[in-house]
Amino acid sequence: MPPSRLQHIDALVRELSVQDDPERLIRVFSGHAEQLWPRDGLVTITRRDLAAPAYRITRSWLWPQLVNPWTEAHLLPVFEGGLLGDLLYAGKPRIINRLELAADDPAREHFEGMQSLTCAPGYDQGRPLNMVLVLRREPDSFVAEDLESLLLNANLLSRASSNLLLTQQLQEANRALDYEKDQVGRMQRHLLPARLPLIDGLELGASYFTCSRAGGDYYDVLPLPEDQWGIFMADVSGHGTPAAVVMAMIHTLLHAFPGPPLPPVHVLSHMNRHLAAVAPEGMFATAFYGVYDPHYRRLRYASAGHPAPRLRTGSGTIRELDGTAGLPLAILADDSWDEREILLMPGDALLLYTDGILEGSNPLGEPFSLHRLDDAFALGPRRAAPLVQHIERHFKDFCHGAPEMDDRTLLAAVAVP
Repeated sequence: MPPSRLQHIDALVRELSVQDDPERLIRVFSGHAEQLWPRDGLVTITRRDLAAPAYRITRSWLWPQLVNPWTEAHLLPVFEGGLLGDLLYAGKPRIINRLELAADDPAREHFEGMQSLTCAPGYDQGRPLNMVLVLRREPDSFVAEDLESLLLNANLLSRASSNLLLTQQLQEANRALDYEKDQVGRMQRHLLPARLPLIDGLELGASYFTCSRAGGDYYDVLPLPEDQWGIFMADVSGHGTPAAVVMAMIHTLLHAFPGPPLPPVHVLSHMNRHLAAVAPEGMFATAFYGVYDPHYRRLRYASAGHPAPRLRTGSGTIRELDGTAGLPLAILADDSWDEREILLMPGDALLLYTDGILEGSNPLGEPFSLHRLDDAFALGPRRAAPLVQHIERHFKDFCHGAPEMDDRTLLAAVAVP
């Protein structure tokens, strides 16, 4: 028993539901439509992106191979005038049951042997830009119900294919954006230390994670005159590509400082003046910069609103470094900061971090917070790299897979004999 009309329609809509390409959608519909709505020929035309009276034939029953009108429009023929042009620019649904063509009609071949047609405009933003023509060899072949069905189905199909095309374009745009973000992220990671240096009396360990492909956290350890070392960390407000751009500015300002980048307060003031002039409105950065002298085990430092580093003494006591208050960079162009110093004795451990570690939360919305950071720090190993890994493990166990909303960076400096 042959399939009923209802079965044909059910098969059609089921197959249409899995299509993700507008051209494939139309081909599927056209294939089923031949069984549901008999025809001897089909022509579709458009005037999109063309000036009157021009129009383009987008598909024809005469063509052995179809051309994709969205990706290969340049291959499709363009005409002016004739019956197709008159119908398209009139923009009205019509039935012509006694088809007569002028001898010089430019599209005459597409009507060869046909004696009746029905046509329906396809609307876009209320304008009839497209048209579908169904052709039959017999005269008086169409009735009003045929035209009503064609008008409705043609426009529903047109809207569906337009939505699929828009989805494709959005996907392509997103892929391009993803590629650009990946490139920004890769470039940004090249600005970070490829490996941490070996410093007499000081062991270093670090971790760096961004919540998107690029972020605003930055750290660096750089050699200075007289065997001193600069230890720097910054956190740009926000995240993603804008924050990564400001982060790159900070890297440049640090490495292009006129002369050796010291003392710390001069370096922060230099960065602040330049960032206040060029950073996008509303963006700022917290920063910590210390200069470590291995000969005296002395760390001179200044902080521009950065979360206060934590110090674990050899006896296991946890406290914050003094003198770390102050405004972030790029808030006031003429701001200044205090400079302090501390001695790092064997067994002492200094932990620098960005606020992403404190603000990370578990599925209940509870933040990791400072006291959990201190707890993990207090129980952590006496070596720098294992200490950072230990804190990261505690952080991830606490967050338990909850989405990460900010970048986070850790830098541990452990004083060793």
